[in-house]
Amino acid sequence: MADKTFTESLEKLQKAASEIGRQTTSLEDSLRLFDEGMKEAEFCKSILDSAEQKIQLYVNGEVKDA
Repeated sequence: MADKTFTESLEKLQKAASEIGRQTTSLEDSLRLFDEGMKEAEFCKSILDSAEQKIQLYVNGEVKDA
């Protein structure tokens, strides 16, 4: 599987949420979309957590500019 970006994952999450909100989406499809959305949300959270850790290193002076 090709590497995906934060933006791509966020767009998939937003699309899943939009589809779930439609009245014409079946329960089965809603559950599948929810599962896919949760995976995308977890991926986005991991990227944000990593970015936060890097920022903290800079804020704490543990990393010097190259």
